[in-house]
Amino acid sequence: MNEAPRAETAQSNLPGRQPEFGFSHMPPQPGCPPRPQMSPGFGHMQQPGYAGGSPDMPQRVKAARIVLFLLAGFLIILGLAALAQAEAAQSALDPYSGSSGFMAPAVHEAEQEAAAQMVVAQSGMLWNAIYAAFALVLAAQFGKGGNALRIGTIVYGAWLCVVGTFTLGLTAGTAPATMVMAALVELAAGVLLIVLMVQKDGVTWFGRPRH
Repeated sequence: MNEAPRAETAQSNLPGRQPEFGFSHMPPQPGCPPRPQMSPGFGHMQQPGYAGGSPDMPQRVKAARIVLFLLAGFLIILGLAALAQAEAAQSALDPYSGSSGFMAPAVHEAEQEAAAQMVVAQSGMLWNAIYAAFALVLAAQFGKGGNALRIGTIVYGAWLCVVGTFTLGLTAGTAPATMVMAALVELAAGVLLIVLMVQKDGVTWFGRPRH
């Protein structure tokens, strides 16, 4: 009559066998929140609002990036238009070149003005290409650049303001109309870049930790 309990006791005391307490396979209690999902291959929880571990670029930072891309395109287009305008002004004077009589002084003055416009247009096209290249380089780095890129964009915007003001003040009388338009575009873009980069969104975006 007493053999069965001793058999269970002997079986439970076998080496390598752990005693069963009866609640190791209990189902989870209702109402308990599930454990957070872990990213595969990483020991960090998935944070809301992040895509692939990277935050979305703020709207003001995107706007500054668009300004840089548009600025580069406008500078190249306006520089080419200024060259075409200066070339057209010189070509219009070709029939009167070398004329004599009472028209000679007026033709000579017009030729000098056209030559000055060509020089301004050529130098403006060169600088426009340089500024456009800088704008494209800055815009391409917005996704991974740090605070140094933000400061560089502010400096670039301030330089555009200086160049635009200088062009409007000193060469407005001799520069082609398209060069004056380019100076206005530079001035407006410089102000926009400075305003957008000093906003809180820009400071937070370019100061975020990068892995």
